[in-house]
Parts: sequence; C-alpha cells; structure tokens
Amino acid sequence: MLSRRLTTSIIGATLAIATTLSVSACSSSGPASADAGGSASKTINIGYIAWDENIANSYLWKELLEQQGYQVKLSQLEVAGLYSGVADGQLDLFICATPKTHSDYWKRFDNKFTVLGQWYDTLTQAVAVPDYTGLKSMADLKGKANEFNGQIVGIEAGSGLMRQLHDNAVKDYDLSGYKILDGSTPAMLAALDKAVKEKKPIAVTLWQPHWAFSKYPMVLLEDPKGSFGGMDTYKTIASKKFAEGNQKVSAELAKFHMTPEQLQSLELMISEAGQGKEQAAAKAWIAKNESVVKAWTGTN
Repeated sequence: MLSRRLTTSIIGATLAIATTLSVSACSSSGPASADAGGSASKTINIGYIAWDENIANSYLWKELLEQQGYQVKLSQLEVAGLYSGVADGQLDLFICATPKTHSDYWKRFDNKFTVLGQWYDTLTQAVAVPDYTGLKSMADLKGKANEFNGQIVGIEAGSGLMRQLHDNAVKDYDLSGYKILDGSTPAMLAALDKAVKEKKPIAVTLWQPHWAFSKYPMVLLEDPKGSFGGMDTYKTIASKKFAEGNQKVSAELAKFHMTPEQLQSLELMISEAGQGKEQAAAKAWIAKNESVVKAWTGTN
C-alpha cells in the first residue's frame, strides 16, 4: 500500500461513513451500475481501507474497469463502514475482505453480501522485526522490551491485527513489558524506515504480503500459539444488488487471483510512484503483466 490508513476515532469515522455513503448511494443508484446501457453511464463504487494491498487492488481494478468504459468511484472508509456499506448496497465492492481477521463483521453481515471470489490465498500477520535482531518467533520477544525501546509500533487501533495483538498476543507471549503503540500504517512504516536505516532494533505490526518485505530485511515472527488467527485469505465481496445486476464484472472478479510476487510488485510500484500517482502506477503494472490481466478480463 501507499499505507495511508485512517486515524480517526470510531465515532468520527461513523459520521464520515454516513456522509460518504449517502453521497455514494445517490451517485451509483439506478441503471448506472447495470451491465446494460451505454458504457459512459456505468458507475461502480469501490470501497477500500488504506492498506497497501487494498489501495493496490482498488486502483488496479479502477483502471481495468475504466478501460472497459465504466466510471469508478473509490471511497476510503473504516473497516466497519466497508462491510456495512456493501451489505446495505451503498457500496458495490470491497476487494480486501478477510474472513478470519474480520470474523466479527463476517458473522454480522455475511448473509447480506455476495462473495465473488478469493484472490489471495496466504495472508499472515504478526509482529515483525529486522533480521539483524536474530528473533524468529513471537516467544522470542519476552524479556527483550529494553532492546526494542519498550514498545511495539502498531497501526490503526480498530484493525483486526491490533485487536489480536492487544487481546491475544500480549497475554499469550507475556508481552506486558511492552507498550503497544496504536497509530497509523504510515507512521509505523516511517518508524520502520528510520530504524532500519540506522540499523536499530524495532518491533512493528506487519503482514505478508507487503512491499516492506521486498524493501527491508524483515522477518515476520512465527506465531506458534495462533494469537493472530493463523493463515487468512483475501476475498472480493459485492452487494447482492450489484452481483445480480453486473454479471460481467462479477465474472471478471471471480477470476481475479494474484501470487505473492505479483501483489508485492504492484504494491511496490505504487509506493514508489508516490501519492496521487496510484492509478498511473497500476496502469504501468498492467502493461507489464498483460497475460495475467487477460486471464481475468479477457480484454487486455
């Protein structure tokens, strides 16, 4: 990702969600999101959270769909707003749904949206450290708080990863000596970048796939006690109305699948392109991976 996760509180996010989705509902209602009709009038509203992989696949599909004549609106929201937005039809798509990490939202909404496909098979997350620290497992963190400045640098407080760290891992691995810093993904990555450049120890919350593993000498610590829920997957979910009325796009997204190498290369291209150039980077990635993209859409 370019990793610009939201840092607002749940209350503030709820207000923002209500406003954004209200506008989105007006812009994507009616025949505009159906397969039939002129391509210039077709509008698709994709919701995303500012995770690197979700930024990457949202801009990827924005570009692919616009090449086919659709108008695509991207709406950045908190996790709760993404699931509720798709469930009530105010969002058309969310391309980064995780059944285990977001199990509470799946239990609440899974009968109100349609799963179009699984595009990534091996999502894992935990605490990560530079390889020069010599740590291999979450259990190795115990008693070493002083080496890591007494802290684990985290991401957004409402994320599944942070909830698993607070609720499970701290107790399972006796990490009471660490201060868990809730914050944002950009702040975590900035701290990571600084520490690695200075070759200092740092512990951060991270997940694979992520471009940070291509750029930095990082190790995702093993989680033998399963505090982080084990391996998860990324799925694409759609509102029931969208799935029924947009069979062509739904079929394309059902065929969408990425390998770790493909996803990390896309994320890295977007990260290196910089803010505001996400779609241009996605377009460049498409040009370099025409055969991959053609297997999904049959048009490139």
